[in-house]
Amino acid sequence: MLESSQTEHRLRDLKRTVVEARAVPMSASCMMNRAETLAFLDSIIAGLEEDFEAHGAQSAPETRQAWDIVDQHAIVQEAKVRAARIEAKAKAEQEELLAEADRYVETRLAAFEAELQVTLSRVGVMRDRLMSRAKVDDIDEPHTTVMPRWSA
Repeated sequence: MLESSQTEHRLRDLKRTVVEARAVPMSASCMMNRAETLAFLDSIIAGLEEDFEAHGAQSAPETRQAWDIVDQHAIVQEAKVRAARIEAKAKAEQEELLAEADRYVETRLAAFEAELQVTLSRVGVMRDRLMSRAKVDDIDEPHTTVMPRWSA
């Protein structure tokens, strides 16, 4: 259990003084010495200031620790916001790089397809020439086999 402060003792003394004060007949009022009462109140006020200073000194480390936690919480929140921004930027860069890579690959595949078309066309021309020559040769040699042409 906590010890009572001087201020609490003084407040109890003031209460006792009011309780023991002489009653004014036919009323709820009482008669008290003004100087004594003011002196009591001054000592209570001084005691409160001392109690607040003592309590403040005792709770200063706890208060600093609480502010540190608040600061850390704020730092953590700021870090989360910055991390979200960085992540969004990285995702946007990733999507742009992926789109750029897709465009590059599509361009290369289109060029390759065009080259293949030219090559297939040339192969077709050569096969046609071979077949026309084979037909001429067929007349001279009936046992020559003609290779079938593959359609593209």
